[in-house]
Amino acid sequence: MKKHLFILGLALALFNVGCDDQNTIPNGYVQTTQKGASTLVLKGYENAALGFSVFQPEGFDSPFYIQDKKFAGNAYSFTQVAAARLDEMTTVPANVEWQSNATVTAGAAYWARYAASTVYRFVKFRVSDINGNNVTIEYVVTDQTEERPNDNVNANTGYDNVSVTGYEIPHLNDQNVYADHYVTMDGVQILNYALEWDNTKRHANWVAFTFDTTTSADNVKRTDAWSVDPKLPAEMQVQESDHKNDGFDKGHLCASEDRVYLKEANEQTFYYSNMSPQLNDFNGGFWGKLEARVQTWGRSTAEGVYDKVYVTKGGTLNKLLKNFKGTTVNGGTPTTDANGFTIHGLACPEYYFMAVLSQKDDVFHAIAFLVPHKEGMTKNPSSDELKEYVVSVDKLEEETGIDFFCNLPDVLENEVEAACNLNDWAW
Repeated sequence: MKKHLFILGLALALFNVGCDDQNTIPNGYVQTTQKGASTLVLKGYENAALGFSVFQPEGFDSPFYIQDKKFAGNAYSFTQVAAARLDEMTTVPANVEWQSNATVTAGAAYWARYAASTVYRFVKFRVSDINGNNVTIEYVVTDQTEERPNDNVNANTGYDNVSVTGYEIPHLNDQNVYADHYVTMDGVQILNYALEWDNTKRHANWVAFTFDTTTSADNVKRTDAWSVDPKLPAEMQVQESDHKNDGFDKGHLCASEDRVYLKEANEQTFYYSNMSPQLNDFNGGFWGKLEARVQTWGRSTAEGVYDKVYVTKGGTLNKLLKNFKGTTVNGGTPTTDANGFTIHGLACPEYYFMAVLSQKDDVFHAIAFLVPHKEGMTKNPSSDELKEYVVSVDKLEEETGIDFFCNLPDVLENEVEAACNLNDWAW
């Protein structure tokens, strides 16, 4: 993937520099095989250093190009067909195996399938000439489209909750319990946050919420309204006694300060289902400062920096803090058993994570953090110290087993989850 993105970046750069001569046709003329077809020279067949250009039709967000004597391109797939002319290629072939690349062959004809956000778009083309580093193609951008399947969206999980389709909600695990918490503001229902409860660990698998111009407001104070979660079955509800005298903080997952736009919204963050047994040294130090940084990004929606900021947070239930004994604090000595559970049987994560997605119009960026749950981390980390724990969303998925941002169209999901550009964010 990194090599692919590098080639794509190189292609775009060279395309912008050399676009005037990329349409120069050898000998000034190429015979076309369909009325209205266009022709184009793609450079880079023998060596990109000898010249490189790309093919990006109007209305397509990314190009394809030649790499290792094959047609390739992010968001494209190809199939070669037995046709000599474009006017013989009347419809997109059915039941074919689309490949991520296709060998450049003189005289051969191809379909290229482009993955737009919600549909596939199609280009048909043929290689009319290979001359040194230049490959001349004849092409037609068709008006044929197909709806794009997105197999991992939560709409396919059978849940009736409208909230499951939000970009912030990971792919749901049907072994767990989904709980969405709403508030009413000015007569409008607002999703405050949602969580997925793993009752085998007596801990949320994740919590998810969104900052926008409404939910980013800072209107109310911390309520300390400790309560059981009414959305969970009674037999699953964690109590104050489950956190008593165990040496750990009742650490918010969706932080109190994440939801201060409405009193009821803040009260809901004090459900015990939203708590995690966190080391006081960690909760009141590094983690709190990281939360504050993400809150700053979220509250920039009020200034129009972003339209929305989607946040998913949690602790690694697949990696627990085992056989741990920490520094005694007011409330006891934090201790876990060989399986990573507290004295009251709550799972204690070995790491905590955040996955963050920003949206401005149709532009998305993502970043993720994976932070070890331990004592002794700096209490007031600098931006550089926060950056040390940045990972891509793809990497975070590997570490947690959670499929983040599954409701994004696949082409966007794949792009933002693979990238991790620190310069996309204000530090």
